[in-house]
Amino acid sequence: MVQQQIIMAQEKKKLDSLCKLLDSIIIEHSGKEASRKDIKKCPPTQSVPKTPTKKTPAAPTPANTMAEAKEDKSREEIELERKARKEAKKARKKGGERGNTEEKGETKKENTKSNKTMKEDAKALPAGDQEKKEGNKQKSTPVKQQQQQPPAQPPATSSGSTTSGKSKADLKRERREKQEAQRQAKEEAKAQQQEETQQQQKKKAEMLTNLKNNVMEKKKKTAGEGVKSGKEKRSSDKRTGQRRIPLLGHLTPPVSHAPQHPVNSDTIHPAIRSLGIKMKDRIIDGSTARVVSTLAALKRLINDYRTPESCDLSRDLAEKLTPNVAFLNACRPQAVAMDNAIRFLKHKVNSIDPSMPEGQAKAELRTAIDQYVRENISLASSTIASHATALTQPDDVILTFGYSALVCKVVEAARESDNRVSVVVADSPHPSSGLAMVQQLAARGVTTYYRLITDITNIIDKVTKVVVEAEAVMMNGAIQGVCGTASLALAAATYHKPFIVLCHTYKFCNNDLTDSLVVNELGDADKVVWGPSGQQCGQLAKWRETQNLNVVSLVYDVTPASLVTALVTEQSVLPTSAVPVIIRRNYADVLGQD
Repeated sequence: MVQQQIIMAQEKKKLDSLCKLLDSIIIEHSGKEASRKDIKKCPPTQSVPKTPTKKTPAAPTPANTMAEAKEDKSREEIELERKARKEAKKARKKGGERGNTEEKGETKKENTKSNKTMKEDAKALPAGDQEKKEGNKQKSTPVKQQQQQPPAQPPATSSGSTTSGKSKADLKRERREKQEAQRQAKEEAKAQQQEETQQQQKKKAEMLTNLKNNVMEKKKKTAGEGVKSGKEKRSSDKRTGQRRIPLLGHLTPPVSHAPQHPVNSDTIHPAIRSLGIKMKDRIIDGSTARVVSTLAALKRLINDYRTPESCDLSRDLAEKLTPNVAFLNACRPQAVAMDNAIRFLKHKVNSIDPSMPEGQAKAELRTAIDQYVRENISLASSTIASHATALTQPDDVILTFGYSALVCKVVEAARESDNRVSVVVADSPHPSSGLAMVQQLAARGVTTYYRLITDITNIIDKVTKVVVEAEAVMMNGAIQGVCGTASLALAAATYHKPFIVLCHTYKFCNNDLTDSLVVNELGDADKVVWGPSGQQCGQLAKWRETQNLNVVSLVYDVTPASLVTALVTEQSVLPTSAVPVIIRRNYADVLGQD
């Protein structure tokens, strides 16, 4: 591109110089014709002695009239040529290179025409006239030099010289010198980088050697206490529960001890600390119970909170909530219902007006928590029980899994509506939460049977409905429940029994799940090995020492939406395809908050 611009500039300067040459030629032509006018064309006469005579004005002759006509013609031609030159310049600006070539041709033609006219005039004039003409030329040359201005830069010649006086070879040489200088600078920069990297590597090597020396010194100091062998180290790691499976490496293992924090720490509230320990030990279990306990602990935190000076309540309180929620998550991973409840509280905290007084803001947050529990849990549970009772019939045999307070309410509502129903509670060996369900229903006079989940196929024929409670409902309609719920769904589909799921709408999640491995929680694998009698199986007693044997305990499983007959919520009995509509209509603003 730079070479093309240089070539275009050279061509423009050539055209300018040609135009100036044209002007000079036209001026010369006009001067010659004016000199011809002054010369009087007289016939040759005899020599006459010189006598002083008085000059008289000459009469007009036909030769003078012809000269004046020629002068008029020359002026008209000059004006026409000037007009043509102006039009050529305009065409050159518009037409580009085409106009340049045409103007060059026109200038050449005009130069040839002017040269021809000059030669013809020179032939027509006598010798004396030519001498006079040469004298007039010499006189007129200084005037022409004053009129003509030299160009700012000489035009490019055919030998390849540029307007600045440099040839193409000189330009190429300068470019090569610049490229060589740039290459040398790059090589120097690379050399400096290599030196710096070598120095950094040397420093790292020195640091590593120092660390190794320190470790060796520590080992020598503790040599009296004894060093464990490789096998003993592996066995100790296995006992602490640090053995991980690559397929489930993204899931957090169960924690044996709560995270350590100072007792008088301001970051973790005492209510949150006690709640986290209870959740870790499974004293508080189940999604609904965990949500109610979490909101109660956060309510106590808000009640004891004091806003520092020069701080907004919404910003500072949101920062105080973050470590407390992280502590609960470290004790036990949050369930979907807990996550939605915490998102709701953060949304309320962020929406507080900064100009609102502290007491009023805290009162609004406490009332919002109470209203959330009352509307989404207490009132919703009774509404779900009434909707599910409408689906029951007299003498129904309901199969359920584990402990569920919502299923207990459904059975009580059915008994109040004079529908005598009996319940079969299926349970897993660990955790055996179905025993509490059996005791609660039997105390209320409900006919109840207790079976293990491995014995479902023997009693499924006598069952009329399968009713379970969901821990969460996903956007694609999949049901996340306690591990074993999917087995009941498969058995119900195999024997053509209706599979009814009870769930609060605040447990709806805007994520999709297709399996139980992406989002789940790991239980204690050692408790799976223990049998119902409390004795270890001989083959699995030392399962951690076996390299190719892994024991996994998943807390939740996922039931696909195609196996669900009806989804009973506080709004109505819905199909699983209505889950996205409810999420977008009721919880879009809450689920969008972090």
